[in-house]
Amino acid sequence: MSDRSFYNRSIDLKRFFRQFKKRIWLVVAATVLGAVLGLVAYVAYSNIMSGNTVYRIRNDYYIYFDYEAFPNGPDYFNAYTWDGILRDDPVVNKALEVAPDVTKQQILDSVKGEILGDYRILTVVVTGTDKELVQKISDAYKVALPAFADVLEQISSIDLWTDADIEEYDEYTREPNAAFLGGLIGLLVSLFAVLLYGIFDDGIYSERDWVMNYPDIPYLGKRDTDEYRANRSHLLKYDGNYIEISTDQFRYDLDEFDRMRKVDGVIILLRGGQDTVDKMDKIVYTLKKQDVNVVGVME
Repeated sequence: MSDRSFYNRSIDLKRFFRQFKKRIWLVVAATVLGAVLGLVAYVAYSNIMSGNTVYRIRNDYYIYFDYEAFPNGPDYFNAYTWDGILRDDPVVNKALEVAPDVTKQQILDSVKGEILGDYRILTVVVTGTDKELVQKISDAYKVALPAFADVLEQISSIDLWTDADIEEYDEYTREPNAAFLGGLIGLLVSLFAVLLYGIFDDGIYSERDWVMNYPDIPYLGKRDTDEYRANRSHLLKYDGNYIEISTDQFRYDLDEFDRMRKVDGVIILLRGGQDTVDKMDKIVYTLKKQDVNVVGVME
């Protein structure tokens, strides 16, 4: 029987590589499944969260600063400042005058400001599920925002620069990201599972596994290799009469045991990764108990 527990063995990269190669299909399947589940979950979530169709208008306004009177005027106005100005009473109240059937809360919920690069270009974004309401608020700001320039000393004027059409807007457009994240999670989980399973796997994958468990039975190498021929020539009779047997061929046959005892010895055929220590223990122990001379193992 084996002399050392597989729980005490050190890390064997060759063993782990063979284990991984044997179970790579599991990693691939888990990665694909994770990507599919991530995509399906995101699509389901986006359908629930998006609800009704969302409409959006993005209009750009050009801001003319009074550099002569206020050379540092642009320093007071950034993206955060403008986003607040668009919701402040002077602008909102002017928009309500233009569109009296719109409430202040509807404006606050729909409008936001952006400055993406040039500090002189302000983008006013109006978003909502009511197409008519979005258009009304956007049109109201075309009047309210230029009028706001009259109350600011730092700004000469604010002109509508681009007048965009209303469009359907979907903020849930990250399906590739969701699929990638799901696939990545599936990959990491499956790799961890394969490595964890490998720690408790008592399969015999390499010469090192064999030597650790059966140091008294020499490992001859893989059949028809220089290693095998050299080891057989050195350790066994060159033209000896040997019986080769694998774990799947082993039978408790008395006549077969008699035949094995009459030859020079038995060579066990190791099926790397398929034969386990428990299975091999039983065969090795039985052969020795039957006084069969086990002279080596080969793959």
